[in-house]
Amino acid sequence: MNGPHLTWAELACHDGTAYPAEWQYTRAVRLAEAFEAVRASCGDQPIAILSAYRTAPYNRRIGGAKHSQHVQGRALDLRPPAGFTIDKFYEQVLLLARTTVPSIRGVGRYPTFVHMDVRPGPHLATWPGSRPNAEMTG
Repeated sequence: MNGPHLTWAELACHDGTAYPAEWQYTRAVRLAEAFEAVRASCGDQPIAILSAYRTAPYNRRIGGAKHSQHVQGRALDLRPPAGFTIDKFYEQVLLLARTTVPSIRGVGRYPTFVHMDVRPGPHLATWPGSRPNAEMTG
C-alpha cells in the first residue's frame, strides 16, 4: 500500500473481517494516497481512522447508508488532528478534493468526524451528516 501511516488493521471492518484482498492494489492504494495527502496538509499530524471497510451485514447493523462507500472499501471516517475543529478539518479535506487530490470524490461533515471517499466518477459529493458519532467498535 502507498502510505506509511495507514495499516491493514485500520482498514479492516470492526467485525473482524480483513480488507478484501481483491481491492488491496486498487482501491486501498487510492485511499491510502488520498489519506497521506490529507495528513500532509494537516502538518503530518496523526489522524485517527474511526471507520474504513465495512461488510454489508456490519454496515446494516450500525445503520450505515445503503450504498455506503465503506462497503466498497473506498471510504474513511477521520477524527480531526490536534488543532483542527470539525469545521476546519472538513474545509481542509474539501479544499484538497477541489484542488490537488482529485481522487477524493466524497466529503461529509459529521458532528465528531469527517468522511472522505475515493468513489469513481467526476463529481464531488458533499453533505452534512446526521450520525452523531462514527462507529468505534464491532
